[in-house]
Amino acid sequence: MSAVRPEVLKMLIDCFETISTDIKRSNVKKALKTRARGMPAELLFRGLSYTLVLCTARGNLGVVSLGLRVSSCKELVKAIESIEDDEEAGYSLYGALLLLGLRKHGVIAETTFSEVVKNSIDNPVLDSIAYGLADWIKRLAESYIEES
Repeated sequence: MSAVRPEVLKMLIDCFETISTDIKRSNVKKALKTRARGMPAELLFRGLSYTLVLCTARGNLGVVSLGLRVSSCKELVKAIESIEDDEEAGYSLYGALLLLGLRKHGVIAETTFSEVVKNSIDNPVLDSIAYGLADWIKRLAESYIEES
């Protein structure tokens, strides 16, 4: 498993502090925590491209794609406010966090979702880095998101 850069971890910690305080719908936070617990297995067995497509299939492509452009998690939190379905919001937020983490890690430079998916097909190095991020996202979700 590849090491996650300290600046990426600091950004993820800031994201989860924002998520834990700024998202008021507890079911959205619960959905994100559920995704964070399950997605590392998808990454390990099916790869990044499949995992990202799963997030958009069950979430919102526009919100997931924001992970390629936003500068802060506050923008992601604001974007999911318009999603009424809590599960859809959870998938969207997870996918966006994964893309944001990969971008901050410096391993993706694509500007569109489809480019990321195409370039991540059968890319074990990118899969490994994504898995390392997913593991941290899982632990941070378990730490910052309270069971309700």
